[in-house]
Amino acid sequence: MSILCYNCRGLGNDPAVVRLRGLLRGETTDVVVLLETKLSSQEIQGVIKRLGGVYDGVGVDSVGRSAGVAILWREGVEVDVISSTAHHIDEAIRGVFNVDEWRLTGVYGWSRHEDKWKTWRLMKDIKSLSSLPWVMIGDFNQILFEHEKKGGAPREQALMDEFREAVDECELLDVGFSDVPTITLHHLEFDKSDHMPIKLAMFSPIKSFKGKRFRFEDMWVTSEGCEEVVRESWVHSGALGSGQDALYKLGACSRKLSEWSKIQFGDLRKQIEETRKRMHFLDSCPPLPETVNERKGVC
Repeated sequence: MSILCYNCRGLGNDPAVVRLRGLLRGETTDVVVLLETKLSSQEIQGVIKRLGGVYDGVGVDSVGRSAGVAILWREGVEVDVISSTAHHIDEAIRGVFNVDEWRLTGVYGWSRHEDKWKTWRLMKDIKSLSSLPWVMIGDFNQILFEHEKKGGAPREQALMDEFREAVDECELLDVGFSDVPTITLHHLEFDKSDHMPIKLAMFSPIKSFKGKRFRFEDMWVTSEGCEEVVRESWVHSGALGSGQDALYKLGACSRKLSEWSKIQFGDLRKQIEETRKRMHFLDSCPPLPETVNERKGVC
């Protein structure tokens, strides 16, 4: 089972459709997620017909000539739409892996800085609609970590933190940076674009992952005791003799660091949420000296 995801940046002209047709001709894929189509749902059906009858599919209306999502699938794949907006399509899929159903969501996130919170809210709202095993793929117009991009101005840390919180709350794993043996993800060199298509290949039925993924916090590095926790957990978790031992040691380190952090700093997620609520409250207050000073202190 394979999924191809492509930000086509508009499909409203012949060259764009020809490029898409060329991409799909060179890749055997079961499902195609198209982002930023800039078309109406009716226009998407016209594009699907021009692909030669290989795919069926559904699209949602763009907002003017921005956003817009479409999902296409080959014969034999059965699809029911669960929900959709101009920024997403959420579907239940059958006909692969000999499992009853699983879930695929294609997302095109809001690009404007002041609107990015809408993407996090959309992700959480989508999660609440179904408990099926879930794959979410798309262009979120946001990164989880600074090292995920090359060049340009640094991304705002608060936005990366909020995106990671949304991913955690949705109980999702970043496949590009996770050890999932039955899944591969790679970028396709195509059209010399900085919006390279990605192809996700899955070799077994999708399973639900429970629990929050471990994240190393930058502030731990400068905190007294962190290095000792890492050293102790690594040394006392067995001899390093194989890849399996290494994974075991990494797991031991993550558990010990999580326990140490909770003792050292308390519930960081709760503290962040309380601080954010306090910030919202202060923003709504008149600019009196005491509220202005408190806001500076919170920042």
